Amino acid sequence: MKTISKITLSAIFLMFVLTQSAFGQKGKFGATPQDSVTCIQNLNFIGEEMKQKNYDNAYPMFKEIIRLCPLASQNAYLHGINIMQYKAKKEQDQVQKQKYVDTILSLYDKRHELFNKPSKGEIAYRKAGVLIDYRPDAHSEIIKEYETAATSGYKPADSYIQIMQQAKIMYEKKLLDGDAMIVHYDNITNSMEKLPATDENTEARKTVDGLLLAIPELNSCEFLITMYTPKFQANPEDMDLIRGIRYRLSNTEGCKETQLFADVVEAGYRLEPNAESAFQLAQLFLIRGDKDKAMSYMNEAIEQETDKLQKTKYTLQVANVYFNEGRTSSALSLANQAINLNPNAGEAYMIKANCYARYVPSASGCEPFNGRDIYWLVVDLLQKAKSVDPSLTGNANTAIATYTKMFPTYNDIFLFEYTEGNSYTVNCNGVAGTTTIRSAPR
Repeated sequence: MKTISKITLSAIFLMFVLTQSAFGQKGKFGATPQDSVTCIQNLNFIGEEMKQKNYDNAYPMFKEIIRLCPLASQNAYLHGINIMQYKAKKEQDQVQKQKYVDTILSLYDKRHELFNKPSKGEIAYRKAGVLIDYRPDAHSEIIKEYETAATSGYKPADSYIQIMQQAKIMYEKKLLDGDAMIVHYDNITNSMEKLPATDENTEARKTVDGLLLAIPELNSCEFLITMYTPKFQANPEDMDLIRGIRYRLSNTEGCKETQLFADVVEAGYRLEPNAESAFQLAQLFLIRGDKDKAMSYMNEAIEQETDKLQKTKYTLQVANVYFNEGRTSSALSLANQAINLNPNAGEAYMIKANCYARYVPSASGCEPFNGRDIYWLVVDLLQKAKSVDPSLTGNANTAIATYTKMFPTYNDIFLFEYTEGNSYTVNCNGVAGTTTIRSAPR
């Protein structure tokens, strides 16, 4: 039945071939009518063979299509790639396997050349994946393909991660020295700085940083100072270099106290007096103990910053400084500002809770619980902090255990004719809010 079907279809195809208007592009299905019949017949039946995963049957059909009518179908190239991958996977002879791999790579290129599909970036990304599968030691080729993908805008976040992963492997194999590894890292992170500020790109940056942090010898202050000092001295106005050095030193323990950190922070602010550079300069003055200058630059960073998450970060930094200095009302005000900017800023609720707790000793005149009802609000805020930011759970739970012991006692609550579990409005010593009545552990 299958043979009859093919003969019948071939006759129909021949009728179309002989009709000049059957094809919008002369020669698309072959140079001769017979070529066109063969081509169309193979195009028709290769799809069915591929659905059934009969790759060996589909292989000669694919070869005929490419030989007779390479412009006839984009899908033919996809079929060819799948066929060659099948053959490469089962081939034991390594020389022949690599020939199949060469064919896969060339089919990707040919499909893009003839049909301009998919994009140049996607082609490069897919070729990199093939190289990882079949030529995992071809690190430079893999990096080159991922660089093409990233610069073409195709999956740049993942492409940069893959480049960093390959560089790390090369370093571990001693194919790259420490300086070359850092050059790769700096190039990647400089490029990632230009990507949109999305969650995906932020997480990708963390992954890239993590790959470098996994190499301890490249993350010591001594190594970084030795490597970056001559580069900065040779290029003191290269903002890409300054941003990279500033980021590495500010995230490496002990490096903020170095002269190089001070030099790049001041150079960065001089060349680009924006929110980020003002924040870095504020950190520098905090290290030097000049809090007035530090706060001046920190407030400048807050004023200039437009990104809400970054603005929240700067605001909380100042709030912490104020709290540690005993400027509780200022710290509380900034904590509230941070919450308005980002309701999921767990640290803001922690600061607010600590500010409220600090007010209790001076609230002894507040009836009926002498200010201890404020602790209900304190614990509510700590619960909120860990709910929006699970990383704070440990610290929040420790504080909750402490402040819960300071709640009004069961007898106090009973004496003043209140009931546990009922709603209660606190209004004491400038602290106000609605909470739930709870007693200290008995």
